[in-house]
Amino acid sequence: MNTCEIYAVQRLIKRFDYDGAVEIMDLLNWKDSSIYWLVSSCQRSLNFNFAAAKSLTDLVSDHYFESNHALARYRDELPLLDEGRPFEIFNELADNIIIQLEREAYTDFLGRIFQIRELLFKYAVIRFKLKEEYVLRDRIYQKRAFEHRFKLRRGLLNGMKQILKTSGGRWGNIVNVLSGRKMNELMDIRHRTIVAHGIETVTYQDISRVYDSPESVLTDLYQVFTWLEIPIQEHKYKAVNQELIAIIVELSGAVANN
Repeated sequence: MNTCEIYAVQRLIKRFDYDGAVEIMDLLNWKDSSIYWLVSSCQRSLNFNFAAAKSLTDLVSDHYFESNHALARYRDELPLLDEGRPFEIFNELADNIIIQLEREAYTDFLGRIFQIRELLFKYAVIRFKLKEEYVLRDRIYQKRAFEHRFKLRRGLLNGMKQILKTSGGRWGNIVNVLSGRKMNELMDIRHRTIVAHGIETVTYQDISRVYDSPESVLTDLYQVFTWLEIPIQEHKYKAVNQELIAIIVELSGAVANN
């Protein structure tokens, strides 16, 4: 057993680089194993392919979930994510934003911020106007269907802001955070990047000139979660990674002792 390769797999998992970890696990001939399927599942989940992620966890031996609470939570949430359940999806997006920060992938970080911002706006309007909750896969979340349902004539974002602003209270606070000066400046930076219409990259300093730090953006988003009564969950993948690494250490030790 190549200890360097095992160490590399652990380091890649710790950095949420499941693609890289899977490639090395292929070299270790771990392809048809529960740990391989678990790491591959995480890779699919980070790319929001929850159906494929679930199909991989279905191959995993039950005892891995019985003794690993984070992995059990991960498995149990996949069907809810695949349905588009709001609480789970919003926390998944927040987890993904944190992962982009850990990777120092600030362009992707802004891309995720833009994505969650629009979804939070739509979710808020639906909660305010309809007093109902729809899965995020529902047709109502599609741009044209949403604009038609709420008779938005001034564009999507301006229309949503107008609906929420007129009601004041927490709804007005949501607008102030999601469409305030700082968030708008971040969106201007994003528009100049490769994920939008430009070719620029984004640095930590770019974001810190607008917010105190990139982490402060998350603080604002979590405040919006609170106003919308979205439960804030602990970061799932950090706990999952710890359990994956522990399994790999145990497996590599068992192989080495044979």
